[in-house]
Amino acid sequence: MFPLYEFYIAAGSHVDVGNHENDRTLAAEYARNKAQITIVTFLHKRVFQTNTLARTWYKPRDMSALEPMAQGRVLRLEAKTHDNVSISIVNVHQATAKRHDLQRQVTLLLRAIIDAALPQRRIMGGDFNAALSRYGYAQSTRALYDKVDKFFQDFVHSTHGTPIESEAHTRRDLLRASSASLDHIITWNLTCTNTYTMQSSTSQVHGVGAECNNHA
Repeated sequence: MFPLYEFYIAAGSHVDVGNHENDRTLAAEYARNKAQITIVTFLHKRVFQTNTLARTWYKPRDMSALEPMAQGRVLRLEAKTHDNVSISIVNVHQATAKRHDLQRQVTLLLRAIIDAALPQRRIMGGDFNAALSRYGYAQSTRALYDKVDKFFQDFVHSTHGTPIESEAHTRRDLLRASSASLDHIITWNLTCTNTYTMQSSTSQVHGVGAECNNHA
């Protein structure tokens, strides 16, 4: 289907019925399709070797505390470029803001991986359900979102990560005219080389699919 890429999939057993009690269209769509949370990482064959390894990101004792986050929500890969440079790549679909306890648990486990090998080159990306910026959200939700946003921003800062900011907000609610940058790419210990030159310090945002798919 995508001949230029190797792709890696992590699928969970948890059936997502949505966490959008104020968005009946989206909740109904999730329920009708009984959508299982699944994340996919595509690696370009021109850049990466094809012997990428999937690695666990938590210990067995952590599974019960992680609840549905244990499967299909985090995909950790150990990849090598054709220059034989090792890069750890983590794809994340973080818990929602209302489950800050789960967000914290996942983030602490990911931080432990970083702390265990500080010089390792890393790329972490996905839907973190925490923002670098928000617009149009109700005042009644401000305390909740401020909490999760600050926790995420502190994680990036304290681990010395480099966020690649999106050129626009990646989540939009057309009915409420609200939007936020919830999807991020963060890097550690990566520098531009003559072989692979970063063209821009920002990531592009493309909205596809039906309007009920409110993430780009």
